[in-house]
Amino acid sequence: MIGGVFARNVGLSTVLKLAAFVLQFAMLPVLVRALGAHEYGVWVAMQSLVVWVSLLEFGLSKGLRNKLIESLGEKKHELARSYISSCFLGQLLLWSFVCLLLYLVLLFGEFPWARWMKSQGDDHQIAIGLFLSFVSFALMQLFGVTNAILYAKHWNAATALVGFFSSVGLFVVVYLSDRYDFHVSIPKLAFANLFLFGLGYAIQSVYLAKVFPELVPTWRLFRWGHFQEVIRSGSRFLLIEITYIVIFVMDRWIVLQILGPGAVTEYDILLRLSSIVTTGYALFIGPTWALSGTAWAKQDSAMMTKLWRIVSGLMIPFASVAVAIGFLMNPLIHLWVDASINVPILARVSMVFYSWVVIWGAGYASLLNGIGRVREQMLCSVMACLMNIPLSIYLCRMQGVGIAGVLIASTLSLSMFALVAPFVWRDCRRSCKAIA
Repeated sequence: MIGGVFARNVGLSTVLKLAAFVLQFAMLPVLVRALGAHEYGVWVAMQSLVVWVSLLEFGLSKGLRNKLIESLGEKKHELARSYISSCFLGQLLLWSFVCLLLYLVLLFGEFPWARWMKSQGDDHQIAIGLFLSFVSFALMQLFGVTNAILYAKHWNAATALVGFFSSVGLFVVVYLSDRYDFHVSIPKLAFANLFLFGLGYAIQSVYLAKVFPELVPTWRLFRWGHFQEVIRSGSRFLLIEITYIVIFVMDRWIVLQILGPGAVTEYDILLRLSSIVTTGYALFIGPTWALSGTAWAKQDSAMMTKLWRIVSGLMIPFASVAVAIGFLMNPLIHLWVDASINVPILARVSMVFYSWVVIWGAGYASLLNGIGRVREQMLCSVMACLMNIPLSIYLCRMQGVGIAGVLIASTLSLSMFALVAPFVWRDCRRSCKAIA
């Protein structure tokens, strides 16, 4: 079972990872030319700001994923469909209200959006860009139901298809505008992104409705009690998601406010290179979440040990890739993006250690999340949130540190769970053996 699931997911993940790698670096110089280095930094910071709205989701996507793994594992398809229906329709009402509220605030409120974002555009343009970006993100959250189905059916790698499709479409739009000298603004880019996400999720939803007709949501099976169950299940992940936002999203906002949009562009390039390691590793270990939950439900100690060995073994090649990227970073940037950009050695070394800590924690988090053991993650998340932002600001302002300060702060914040996680997992394995 494990071999087949990993072979299916890793095969597709490898194709997506390699294609995404080429696409990201092909699109980056085109986007920088289209928007300008300054406005590109504003665009990146804007996308980071939008993710704060995800707190309103209350961890629903992860809660639904676990509920589906449990119910489908027990062959209770009607219950699974009720969870899907309740979650989808409940979120439809939630995000419709949020989008309406944001429309009124962003487009009718008199706020200095351009000054706050340090943009050279006007307030109305930035407000439109923000609103369309918020709608795109709300669409992603709403159709997270389809991703939950894919996870529960062990098609983890397929969850990246819509994002990849929209990235390809966005690249085509930006490339054609650059080639034919068609002006691209932040609002136009945000609208193209929204359209492509909507089209991608529409195609994915139609396909899943044909493949899994027994899981298509319907008003008939909406149950407020099931919606509350999903919220309760997902709320355990809320603090973890807050940590994700504080550490992985606010970093760009801190760089924007302290070092300016130009530094955001440089920092974004640095993170894109790091994501070859972190995102690649996450794609490879994606199946372990559902498989760990299955092993725990069956009290299968041997399967849990095998999953741990897979997760640990995959860390070694990805950690090696991080070192290679650290050495080759500037030549890669000069070749693909801009010869004038040089990342200092402190930032490159910080990126390597940051990548190591992220993949170490991600491996254990996937195993522990699958069995619902999140208490230790929550405690570490609270401490990480309290220290990350002030530490990032302090280090960024230190002479000669710059963007490396944010990476150092993020590494230290994430290290708390990285140190605790192996002991938590060992405790879970011992409990499984004792019960068995």
